[in-house]
Amino acid sequence: MQKRTLLFLSVLLINATLVNSQSHPGLRINGRHLYDKCGERVILRGVSNPNIWFDKTGATQYPEIEQTGANVVRIVWQINGSSTDLDAAITNCIAQNMIPMVELHDATGDWSKLQDCIDYWISEDVVSVIQENEEYLLVNIANECGGYSVTNNQFTTGYTNAITSMRAAGIHVPLIIDGTDWGKNIDILQSQGPGLIEADPDHNLLFSIHMWWPEMYGYTESDIVDEIAQSVNMGLPLIVGEFSQMHGECTTNVITDQNSIEYTTIIRECQENAVGYIAWSWFGNCNPFWDMTTSGTYATLYDWGLEVAVTDDNSIQNTSVRPYNIVNGICNPSGNEQPESVNESFTLQQNYPNPFGESTTIHYSLGQYSYVMLSVYNNLGEEILTLVNSKQSPGDHSLTIDGRDLAPGIYTYSLKSDGYQLTKRMMILR
Repeated sequence: MQKRTLLFLSVLLINATLVNSQSHPGLRINGRHLYDKCGERVILRGVSNPNIWFDKTGATQYPEIEQTGANVVRIVWQINGSSTDLDAAITNCIAQNMIPMVELHDATGDWSKLQDCIDYWISEDVVSVIQENEEYLLVNIANECGGYSVTNNQFTTGYTNAITSMRAAGIHVPLIIDGTDWGKNIDILQSQGPGLIEADPDHNLLFSIHMWWPEMYGYTESDIVDEIAQSVNMGLPLIVGEFSQMHGECTTNVITDQNSIEYTTIIRECQENAVGYIAWSWFGNCNPFWDMTTSGTYATLYDWGLEVAVTDDNSIQNTSVRPYNIVNGICNPSGNEQPESVNESFTLQQNYPNPFGESTTIHYSLGQYSYVMLSVYNNLGEEILTLVNSKQSPGDHSLTIDGRDLAPGIYTYSLKSDGYQLTKRMMILR
């Protein structure tokens, strides 16, 4: 039976933004979470690796990082990197069963260089590399682009241009956008992020906060807890894209109360809130306090790096899950398990009347603004109707199904939102 959009009598759910013809060739964002092409939720756990300054292909570092159990490597790159080396950096990462997230470092703290990054991404040879590896790839548009003076309007205008230019060039992987103020500004992500998602034809964006948040910059440990909670409550697709044990200058040789960062709080809050995190960085920094290892090997993990990678309860090794598809090359034949408990504010009621002849009404509730998919399936498990495929506000929703064009029989209807799924059965009689 041909799929069609129904006329919703109780609530008008069809609008100009409902039709989503975007292509998701691999990883995609739904609600505030990342999913692979098989529908498995992916919570990023990994490290940044400075490929561009050392081994561009990652061949020496990736096998070492792999031993931590990481499911992602944030690949430090620059616009002087060749497409050939970029392809090797990406494919070698995938070969180690880890997701490559490539970021361009050229615009760090410099808003004027955002366009240089866009131009690199949309160049023909780079687009070709991205498309060849798009099943598992993430693209971080520009590392920490802009200082503290970037305005909300500049941020939205600049990244809207980046998003639309990259989508028009044929790039449909998830795009990651860093905060301003050298990555530290989470307020601009929270205020401007929802609008950028709407501006993206693919609705496939992640936002990355870099928690260089020591006391000397005016941050406290409670800011970590509060800002992650605020982002989660608003449904923002957020990751912590960088953090370390301290911040300062290359010459800083002492960790103090003023320059230290509460990194164990970061990874704890990320784990408790299903938020991805990526540590800065594997090795090669001008200050060894920012290194996780002394020489880029798993055996030389030390201090904070050892805790974040291995020993802490919320470490990479203790919490990272690699998608079944990236490890085995196929979707999990047993399917994906549903969460042990479903948010009480996310509900799907039995349609009424049931059984029905000409029409029936479905009621459901959402706990937060999120992306919603509501579909009807026949007794063979084939999707025959798409009822809802859009973002919706929190609260109660209802719609009425016109069943006159459906054959008598048993059907199921399924509601998916923010990683949860609920399913019920209904019957049509004549």
